[in-house]
Amino acid sequence: MSLRDRPRYQHFRLSFPHERILQVTLDRQEKLNCIDKSTSKQIADVWSAFDEDETLWVGIITGAGRAFCTGADLNGMREQTPVSNREQSQS
Repeated sequence: MSLRDRPRYQHFRLSFPHERILQVTLDRQEKLNCIDKSTSKQIADVWSAFDEDETLWVGIITGAGRAFCTGADLNGMREQTPVSNREQSQS
C-alpha cells in the first residue's frame, strides 16, 4: 500500500506538500505531541514505507500546536506494559 493511500492515524497525519515530499505532522496537542507506544510503531512503519518509495525524496516531521514533541508518553508506555513486566521492574 502506498503512503498516499494510508488511512488516517489517531495521533498524526500524513500530507504531501509536493509530489516528492512526505510530511508527518504529530497532532496530539493536548499532550504536547508526546508519542505513545502504538504511535511510535506506526511512525516507524511510515518511515520504512518512505524508504522503499522511490518517488519520495524528502521526509519532514513536524508538530501541530505549541510544541513539536515532548518525547515519549511515559504514562502511555506504562499502561501498555503487561502487569507481570511492571511488577518485575519494580522489584
